[in-house]
Amino acid sequence: CVCCTRRCEFPPPLYESMAEPSAKRARVAEEETATSFPKNKIKVLLLEGVAQKGIQMLKDDGFQVEALKTALTEDELVAKVKDLHILGIRSKTQVTKKVIEASNRLLAISCFCI
Repeated sequence: CVCCTRRCEFPPPLYESMAEPSAKRARVAEEETATSFPKNKIKVLLLEGVAQKGIQMLKDDGFQVEALKTALTEDELVAKVKDLHILGIRSKTQVTKKVIEASNRLLAISCFCI
């Protein structure tokens, strides 16, 4: 706690208002940059022609991004998903039980729409 050395009993909004502005900024900046796994090691696969701007945003943020213009078959997806962390799809890609079971690092599946 910024106001004492024991556990603070103030509700979060009041507690936040008591913190020094510079301390708040430092904490927010730390939270924004802290990750439990380095972003440059997170592999992202985006299928079916996701917008270039979205692809670039992820790359600029430090992720390893592979983008394909088409959907993949189940067997192709099984081969790709083995070391993948994030899968971005649209409506043609079918993520089956076989695909999920083949993944050993998959953290998230995201579905993009227009």
